[in-house]
Amino acid sequence: MNLSHASDLLGQILERTRLRGELYCRTVARAPWGLRFAPTSSAALHLIISGSCHLTQGRDAVSLGPGDVVLLPRGDGHAVADSPRSPKLRVEEWLATRGEGASSYVLGGDGVESRVLCGFYAFDEPGAHPVLRLLPERVHLRGASEDARALLPTVSLLEREYERGERGSSVIISRLLDILLVQVLRAWADAQPPGGAGWLGALGDRTLASALGWMHAEPGRSWTVSELARRSGLSRATLARRFASQVGVAPHEYLTGLRMQEAARALREGQDGLAAIASRVGYESEFAFNRAFRREMGVPPGEYRRKAREG
Repeated sequence: MNLSHASDLLGQILERTRLRGELYCRTVARAPWGLRFAPTSSAALHLIISGSCHLTQGRDAVSLGPGDVVLLPRGDGHAVADSPRSPKLRVEEWLATRGEGASSYVLGGDGVESRVLCGFYAFDEPGAHPVLRLLPERVHLRGASEDARALLPTVSLLEREYERGERGSSVIISRLLDILLVQVLRAWADAQPPGGAGWLGALGDRTLASALGWMHAEPGRSWTVSELARRSGLSRATLARRFASQVGVAPHEYLTGLRMQEAARALREGQDGLAAIASRVGYESEFAFNRAFRREMGVPPGEYRRKAREG
């Protein structure tokens, strides 16, 4: 493993899980207006370019202002409107009425105007995604915060590219959304207390990033805390203590979860039998692998594969 890249595990994981950012639209909304988003398997993102609005998620109603960024990592159903009381159109219904070729779309009446960018991120197996599982149901960066202001160059490029709609713009928009997600994840992790951001926060510690990097490079290896500590330049006791404090679980628990994520990917994408997959992720018996997979993923591996293919 190239240790110079150990701290970029976030980038490696997002690449491996086929992160794909896409934009619904850039909306010019004039009060009264409202859009309702049904639950989805994609993570949703809203950027308030100008004006203000309210995001309703379950019983929560959150006020959003200029520069605010909101990430809903689990694709929960929600609504965005000038007021929680305003009527709300289903987003699919509204998108179906838009004229083709327009770079932005006017929604609502003739009241106060807001501009909103709405996008989403598609992942393989989003519910079990190693990054999304760390996040709360909503990540909200206030426009006045330093973290949100740091996103302005990316947001500006995103809006400009969407407005111009030139050749290759869909690819550029997707990449800019990917960049924006990484920036939001960084900001969220930096704001958490020790241990609050799991392995994502631990990547800020070079020695822990090294240990995590070795496990990700060879998840099927029988790693011991002693060997990880030696390769990371720490004592066994120090690594065990810091790992549990920063990541939130002991090294062997983290390794088990990592192995199950690798196994799930193999079950979704490949044709190998369970015995071969079990061996690849470090299990000598298919029985032990089945038991560990069911405990981590909630269903036996055979059922997981069947449901993934049906889906």
